[in-house]
Amino acid sequence: MKKRGMPLSKPLFTVILLVTAAVSAGWSAALGHYRLCALCAIVALLFAVKLINVYRGIVRKLDFIFTAVRNNDFSYRFVENPKRAGYSVINHSLNRIKEVLDETKLKAAEKEKYFETIMECANVGIMVVLENGTVMKHNSKAISLLGVPMLSHIDRLRPLSAQLADTMLSILPMEQKSVSLATETGNVNLLLTCSAMTYDGRNLRVISIEDINRELDTQEGLAWEKLTRILTHEIMNSLAPVTSISNTLLHAKENPEVLQQGLETIHATSDRLMQFVDSFREVTRIPPPKKTAFHLASLLNDTRALVDFGNVSVSIDVTPQDTMIYADRVQLQQVFVNLLKNAAEACSLRGGVQWIEVRSRIAPDEKVCIEVSNSGGAIPADVAENIFTPFFTTKHDGSGIGLAVSKQIIRLHGGTLRLAHNNDEKVTFLIVLE
Repeated sequence: MKKRGMPLSKPLFTVILLVTAAVSAGWSAALGHYRLCALCAIVALLFAVKLINVYRGIVRKLDFIFTAVRNNDFSYRFVENPKRAGYSVINHSLNRIKEVLDETKLKAAEKEKYFETIMECANVGIMVVLENGTVMKHNSKAISLLGVPMLSHIDRLRPLSAQLADTMLSILPMEQKSVSLATETGNVNLLLTCSAMTYDGRNLRVISIEDINRELDTQEGLAWEKLTRILTHEIMNSLAPVTSISNTLLHAKENPEVLQQGLETIHATSDRLMQFVDSFREVTRIPPPKKTAFHLASLLNDTRALVDFGNVSVSIDVTPQDTMIYADRVQLQQVFVNLLKNAAEACSLRGGVQWIEVRSRIAPDEKVCIEVSNSGGAIPADVAENIFTPFFTTKHDGSGIGLAVSKQIIRLHGGTLRLAHNNDEKVTFLIVLE
């Protein structure tokens, strides 16, 4: 430390001499010693020039450093010459600054590599997008899911899918949107999730892209599994007595009364099985919606007149009152009749003062949200899990297709129907229409 610290005395000594020469020049002038004054002034000027040159040298070197950093060049190094002790100390300090900057650059590069590795290892596609749609960064998973060789701007996706490009440009932070994308291998369902961040003074959106085909396939498989179990149960329950009675009738040929009873039982069972098959057709053969524009309030008020609510109070609140929807009026009325009838039955079973409330509103994304709520008590968890499964019912005389058909109708309209709230205070079914 002493060896590096000692040379600093030389510039300091120069400053002291400069000050001394300047003071001496002034003192000599005051005493009338003009020759001595001139000599001191010349000496002071020389020391001043020397210090200015040192200052200029430092400024030039600092400017060189900043230019090198701006150009991402860290290959320079200043010569630390022991023979020029003062400059050697300065050069050593500047070299230390260079080393610190070099270390900072290396750590930044390591961090960037670290996050790039995380992005590449992620099982979802990740894109960092500017507000104008420019893609700053993406991982290989995103490219693979989108089926493009490279991506510099969202608009490059437009030939592939205009809907996908528009969705990526319009999606807001904290939003999730699904998009169906047609590829050479078939349709791919993508789930887009958006987050916001600020980096280097710019607003960025981080969009994650997830292939939900597998999840949808899993859910569809589970639904078919449930449906198969129900169908098997229903058919076996119908065929078992038929088989038993048929076997009995084979040994009762001489007893007309037994034959008559057996045939009546077989006929009734066959009718019930045919009704079941007709119900299955109703679930699987819903016609495409014939859409027209109409007021939602008018539809709900007309539907209200079709349901017997008994002593249950019913309120309808459409906000705004003139809300228009474009849908199949007949099919939607079927959905609301089913929801309101179920709500009325739930309330009647509970007894006391009960209520049904229908509310609609326009969401920020301009979708129409309709809530059908009732105070009939919570639906048991095991029932709620299967509530939209075809032919699943807890009612003695129920078909189990009402909610299944309703959900299918809403899906054909491009919307969703789900159980949004389920507790003893309120049970709410939510319909969201585009």
